Amino acid sequence: MSETLDALLDMSVPGGPSVAPGGERIAYQVARASKGKDEESPESRIWMVEIDRGESWQVTFGPGNDRHPCWSPRGDRLAYLSDREKRGKLQLYVLHDSPGEALKLTELPASVSNPQWAPDGKHLALLSTDHAEESDNDVKLFDADRRFQRLYLVDADTGECSAIDHGDLQIWEYCWSPDGSSFAAIVSDESALWAWYHARLVRIDVSSGSVTTLCEPERQVARPAWSPDGNQIAMITSFWSDPEMTGGDVLLVNVANGSTRQLGSGQTRSHLTCHWLPDGSGLLTMAWERARAHVSLLDLDGNCRPLWTEDLAVDEYGASFDPVSGTVASVISGPNQPSEIWAGTLTGDDDTLTLRPVTSSNEQASFPNITSGWLTWESSDGLQIEGLYLAPTEGAGSSAPAMVTFVRGGPTAATSPQFPSRGPLAWIPILLQHGVAVFMPNYRGSNGYGLEFAETNMGDLGGMDLQDILTGVDACVARGLADPDRLGIGGWSYGGYLTAWAITQTTRFRAAVAGASITNWYSFHGGTDRPGFDSQFIGAPPDELDGPYAWRSPLFRSKSVRTPTLFIHGELDECCPVGQAYEMTRALRRHGVPVECAVYPREGHRFAEREHLRDMTNRATGWFATYLDNS
Repeated sequence: MSETLDALLDMSVPGGPSVAPGGERIAYQVARASKGKDEESPESRIWMVEIDRGESWQVTFGPGNDRHPCWSPRGDRLAYLSDREKRGKLQLYVLHDSPGEALKLTELPASVSNPQWAPDGKHLALLSTDHAEESDNDVKLFDADRRFQRLYLVDADTGECSAIDHGDLQIWEYCWSPDGSSFAAIVSDESALWAWYHARLVRIDVSSGSVTTLCEPERQVARPAWSPDGNQIAMITSFWSDPEMTGGDVLLVNVANGSTRQLGSGQTRSHLTCHWLPDGSGLLTMAWERARAHVSLLDLDGNCRPLWTEDLAVDEYGASFDPVSGTVASVISGPNQPSEIWAGTLTGDDDTLTLRPVTSSNEQASFPNITSGWLTWESSDGLQIEGLYLAPTEGAGSSAPAMVTFVRGGPTAATSPQFPSRGPLAWIPILLQHGVAVFMPNYRGSNGYGLEFAETNMGDLGGMDLQDILTGVDACVARGLADPDRLGIGGWSYGGYLTAWAITQTTRFRAAVAGASITNWYSFHGGTDRPGFDSQFIGAPPDELDGPYAWRSPLFRSKSVRTPTLFIHGELDECCPVGQAYEMTRALRRHGVPVECAVYPREGHRFAEREHLRDMTNRATGWFATYLDNS
């Protein structure tokens, strides 16, 4: 089992594919799965692959991190970000098609992000945050930082860099207009993360910086894409818990008058990215279809034609698409297939598409084979719910095995048939080798089943979504897939919350591991960097003594807990502050429940240090092994 964990920690993680114009090559980044104690982040490099030959080679060699490759419109230059000169401070570099050194284009005080070429290839735009003024006073004012993330324009030849004069606006995302005269940008008037939950769509003139609001949407919006004729902007829309979890329907905005039309309503899929076809007749979208990897054509009347669907997982990044050649690239994995770059080309009058892996970043690695399958069941109110069941790989015997219900975070995300490699997902293959089955339910609130399903748990966190999970456990027991006397539950982030909440509602679980959990909605709201999440999803004031903030806080139901529980938390977690684990740990200890709280220095919401990942995995799986063992 230590060999399996070592292999997971040693993995290469491909990502960020960018299809070259013409569709013959893909640039992408490859990062290490973990980092050392004194490193800023796991090292990453830019690679290239020729699609037809499947030949890949390394393009950059560090030091530091090279990431986010993007091709110029003619395909003769490749821009990317690197912190090779100063760790943690990314700047813009450009490589020409001919061999040679990369040209550094920017020297901004803060890191830069999201570079995008202008349609004419003469400039790039990017984002960078205002630099903090130097001061001998190290006092911090809470919630008073108004440094904005702004748009900059960079000359691709000289590196001359200037800020777009759009005033004090936080630019969350943007795209170029097809004529290069404007940006479509998702913005807010405040720079704090909570302002992202109420962002709007604006048009920003490149030369003057003048700002025109186009749309103040009912829901959140992400990933804007401007139509080839310049008349419409497409975006993904839904209610989301976190910026990176942005699947939903497609919203079309008329640039002339700001009117909107929503495409995809009522369909059992969540679109991740949308890309205009060259003639503007519709969009190619990468999506989750019932939590499976899916590509479709969406016309402007909302009709969706599937092109490719597989029982695999697509990265939340979505896809890169070259509209001229019709080449699509994405990061895809399966339970027994580590993440790789997959690609295919839209061909023929019938628009057929076949995707296949074109990289082999982990071909030397060896992992135990995982047997998985989808289960469906009815929740307590009759709603059909789906989940993934993973059978033990070793030591299960002929009787029903012990089972851990692994609750994913979000809640606006999805359990998909992905390779269980990073973070708490690494618990899964180790548990399977211990003879423990793993059950991963897509409770209501999940992406991949349509907008209505994704929003069903709003105002009901810990309510029917927990019932979906518990009835799923009942279904596993009834089908002989789990021993009712050896059940465990665990999860991370919102999954950590549902774990802590579940043990206050039932004593059926013999062990629990709550990672990056929420245990007290009141103190969470006061301490998190994203109070817009709980305000939006709980739907009640956070300062009333008698309301959902109290009713659905595990801390205030801790007297009923009997389940031995392990809390795991990053000491620097700004999303779910570490005090959440402290509060519940002390409560359970006071009530005589076996409890342990492991806090990891230098870690935030997502762990990165190799030895921390090793300890966290061994500690979590060891906790389950101890309390689910019948001997």
